Amino acid sequence: MKPDTPRVALVTGAARGIGFATAIELLQRGHKVVLADVAAIDTGKVPLPLRDRAMFARMDVADQDNVGEVLARIEQDFGSVGILVNNAGLSLKNAEGRSRGILEVTEDEWSRMFAVNVTAILRLCQRVIPGMQQARWGRIVNVSSLAGRTKTVVAGPTYMATKAAVLGLTRGIAAEMGPAGITANCVAPGRILTEMAMQAGEEVNARYAAQIPVRRIGTPEEVADAIAYFTSEQAGFVNGAVIDINGGFYMP
Repeated sequence: MKPDTPRVALVTGAARGIGFATAIELLQRGHKVVLADVAAIDTGKVPLPLRDRAMFARMDVADQDNVGEVLARIEQDFGSVGILVNNAGLSLKNAEGRSRGILEVTEDEWSRMFAVNVTAILRLCQRVIPGMQQARWGRIVNVSSLAGRTKTVVAGPTYMATKAAVLGLTRGIAAEMGPAGITANCVAPGRILTEMAMQAGEEVNARYAAQIPVRRIGTPEEVADAIAYFTSEQAGFVNGAVIDINGGFYMP
């Protein structure tokens, strides 16, 4: 297999879980990678041989001034973003740690989750696509969810709505930007061993695993592998697609 041409990749929500695993995978493939997160990133977790191609940025994807500052720094230090992985996500819970039902959803919850899970993707794409158009090459990978593909009681209606919106937005980007050599695709993870999933508790996750044909929860690295494929040279004819990563829990 021909190795990928080194690119500049921006991964949001990269402090842990799927985002961090994706950043490491892209670094291993030879790319320069910006690990961006609203939380502090433990730079020591990045293997030393890869660290010279890594940049670490505090970025709140819902704060457009902050996003602009980070992108300016990337342009100055690394160059134009050729790979964008929109992984940052928010799942708000009530005081008992559960998702609010349809009769309990507040306007604040709805607005905040759409701001991070959907609007931030749109705004980031609007900022990096012009550079991709100029290069006649780009890869955009958006992280949706099983919650956006089918029903889920655990995630709640607001999260489901945002992740379904990500799928629609991705198809819109794919259709419009394909002629410019830019692809946009989604991964839709099911239950993955991340901090967000563990909010539900071990008992809930154990019950969930029992319903999955492979009888286990997925790992961030398994999702990262799928994301990395979408960013590769070999995926140039894959556009507007979704890879379901759920162990067979959902089979469309």
